[in-house]
Amino acid sequence: MAWSQLTEKTIRQYSSVQSFQRGYDYYQEDAVISLVRRGTLLQAEVEGSEVLPYIVCCTFDSDEDLTATCTCPYDWGGWCKHIVATCLACIHQPEMIEERPPLESQLASLNRDQMQLLLLKLAEQEPPLVGTIERTITSLGLTSLEPITTAPTHAPLEKSEIDPKAIHRQIHSIIRSQSSESYWEIDAIVRKLGGILEPAWALIKAEDGRHALTLLRAITEGCVAGWKHLDDFDRQASQFFSDLTAVLAEALLCADLTFQEREWWTNQLKSWRKKLGDSVIDESFEMAVATAVQGWDYPPLMRVLQGNITDKGAWDDEAPDYADELALARLNVLKRRGRWQEYLYLAEAEGQLELYNIMLIHLGRIQEAMDYGLNDVHSPSEALALAQALYEHGESEQSIQIAQHGLTLDGSKADLVKWLRDQAVAMGRQELALTSAERAFYEQLSLENYLHVAQIAGEQWPERREILLNSLRHTKSHCKDGQVEMFLHEGLIDDAIAVADSSTDYKLIERVVAAALTSRPDWVIQACQRQAEYIISKGQTKYYSRAVNWLEKARTTYRALGCEEQWQTYLSELLSLHWRKTTLVPMLKALN
Repeated sequence: MAWSQLTEKTIRQYSSVQSFQRGYDYYQEDAVISLVRRGTLLQAEVEGSEVLPYIVCCTFDSDEDLTATCTCPYDWGGWCKHIVATCLACIHQPEMIEERPPLESQLASLNRDQMQLLLLKLAEQEPPLVGTIERTITSLGLTSLEPITTAPTHAPLEKSEIDPKAIHRQIHSIIRSQSSESYWEIDAIVRKLGGILEPAWALIKAEDGRHALTLLRAITEGCVAGWKHLDDFDRQASQFFSDLTAVLAEALLCADLTFQEREWWTNQLKSWRKKLGDSVIDESFEMAVATAVQGWDYPPLMRVLQGNITDKGAWDDEAPDYADELALARLNVLKRRGRWQEYLYLAEAEGQLELYNIMLIHLGRIQEAMDYGLNDVHSPSEALALAQALYEHGESEQSIQIAQHGLTLDGSKADLVKWLRDQAVAMGRQELALTSAERAFYEQLSLENYLHVAQIAGEQWPERREILLNSLRHTKSHCKDGQVEMFLHEGLIDDAIAVADSSTDYKLIERVVAAALTSRPDWVIQACQRQAEYIISKGQTKYYSRAVNWLEKARTTYRALGCEEQWQTYLSELLSLHWRKTTLVPMLKALN
């Protein structure tokens, strides 16, 4: 079928009634954000429930039926709503279709080196393709071909691979998805916009900073242009612009720009910030501007990279608020390029001691890492990161030593002691595993930690169990959920009730009520009535339904005890007391 012969009747034949209607709704909502045709292949991007759009591919052939696929998980027969929306857009908005040469004609102009570069880039960005390429080479009998000369690692990619207009359409579609009265939708919009930064990060990790900047320029232009249409009065978008600034900064570092190019980017970033005005946080692009101004030849940075470290770090004056973030971006680039000593100098100068230690381990300088860890690690979280790095490097005993040192430091130790517990189990160190498990229990009261002690203690469990439960009974903890969970696990209803009586968390009380229905019905009635009466006393009509839910539980318990008369008496008292509450009265009467 030729694409020009496509009709709504044909679309209905290929789809269910439900899919057609939902696809029509998608089309009406402008969910189809791009249409590109290459010969007989039409490809579309359709906004859906995920951050990234779904990809629809339709093949039109005059000698065969129309075939269509979509990357969504729909598997109920016929076309999905995204395919339907795509085909409707082809019919009713043919001006959206962008014509491009067929893929085979584009590939025909590439030489061997360029073709290999293309495949390597694709495999780098989409690792699952490696296996597909290998299997295809074998199936086509290409294994006997002579090796192809390796192409330059940093060969520039064609500018045509990035379509700014398509990116602008995608951003515009995301931003305008906010309804006029739904300012709370900002979080969802920010998450979707965050998804479009992922390809830029992939390019940076592949050391293709220039291509990343080309993509980021299109993204930033689209966001700056569209932001004025977004109702973001409480500036929830600050996280997106923080993420955008971070990726811009690292791309600028990765691209190794000339002075003139950095100057252009400095002016461009300032221009974007001016256009945004007061619509976002004041610090937007500030770190990226500093990166463009300084590059790699900023004198204080150059001194640090040469090993000349002072208390000012890589700054002339007082370090700005974004100093740590910029240091991380610089360290990322140095690490990818294998500039190990410069990495260590900068990490030390900028106070990134955790990364400094981990790099020492990576370089096999274990004793230096141990000395640094035992003398200069100042928190349990830093000790955990160092211990994990040592363990992954095969230095298990040293990792245990650092972890135990971390337990002597101030700060939350829950994550560290749980890690130590698990590694001690893996290493067969029973005594250390048990003491760590018990310490994890006291650090963080949870059923999970309790069960770990039970599993490790073995024959010692009965004795250990009593010690832990007695401790639990006398602990004034903010983690009442964990206490209740453990008491209910052990069937200790009275202990769970004692915790519930000291709590104002209605969800926790509800859990104990459900567990105590048969064994402690009198308490259940009292607890439910207290909750209901408290809600009613506040006089907020929108919460009356919650009060009624509690009363329904009380009524069920009364009746299970055969105390219908007491229930009716209590209900009458409520009606008499609250007869002026016109919204509540009908709801109470319905409880008869």
